[in-house]
Amino acid sequence: MSQSELTSYFQQATMEMQLEYERIRARTSEDPGTAGDEGEENWANLLQKWLPGDIQIATKGRILCADGTATNQVDVVALSPLYPHGMLGKKMHLASEVLAVFECKTTLRGSHIERTMESASRAKEAIYRSHRKEILYGLVAHSHSFGDDVVKAAEKISRKIASAGLSHVEHPNNLLDFVCVADLGSWVVRAEMDEEYYGPGMVTYYSGPPTRNSRFAVNGTPPIGRMVTYTLRRLSHHYPKYQGLSGYFGMAGLEGGGSWSSDHLRHWEDFGGARDHVSLFT
Repeated sequence: MSQSELTSYFQQATMEMQLEYERIRARTSEDPGTAGDEGEENWANLLQKWLPGDIQIATKGRILCADGTATNQVDVVALSPLYPHGMLGKKMHLASEVLAVFECKTTLRGSHIERTMESASRAKEAIYRSHRKEILYGLVAHSHSFGDDVVKAAEKISRKIASAGLSHVEHPNNLLDFVCVADLGSWVVRAEMDEEYYGPGMVTYYSGPPTRNSRFAVNGTPPIGRMVTYTLRRLSHHYPKYQGLSGYFGMAGLEGGGSWSSDHLRHWEDFGGARDHVSLFT
């Protein structure tokens, strides 16, 4: 399969997501609850198609830790192949087998980034304390409310991600791992722990800046493709069996180009306690 073929599949998935967005938005004022549920199903279906076939996808529910702690409700979860089939229909997802969480929005707003950053920080900290386990936590959306100028919209989202992290996150592992807006771009967290060059530790979001003449791709890479490839790469660090697929997607160029802004850097000097490691792979 050539690079262009794989990219075209994600471009097609992006166009299908856009069509679904337009259909859902037409009925949102009549029944916003149903519209939201349909949007979540769109993303659940996409993840079921594009993540490895043994990963199980479930919608709605809370994550239950072994110590009895439960998170707030989440939209979509990716569960390990070991997850008991008898639990798939239940709405309390066992934390030990949760690989990733996806909060889903039809039209992304600044308040969504704020709330999801806070939810991600709380959930990731609770799961780590109970299970010494890191999970991925992302925010995905069909479209956004940040205006028609895609470059300015992307910058507004970058600023909001950075400010929300400052307000709600006390350890870099608890940051929101990625934000994907299907018709705009993707932002993925990046850590550089080279103390000699960067200082004690630097964390930022690496984004593919939208081009003004491309509605569905960032430097030729569909945002959905970039998000899936990043998810695969992060999972493959803990689950080596996914390294082949992750590597293929990466070599096919689905991570795309991108950059980070020095205006949005955050330096971490002291993580404190037993959780003094950083596991943000790029």
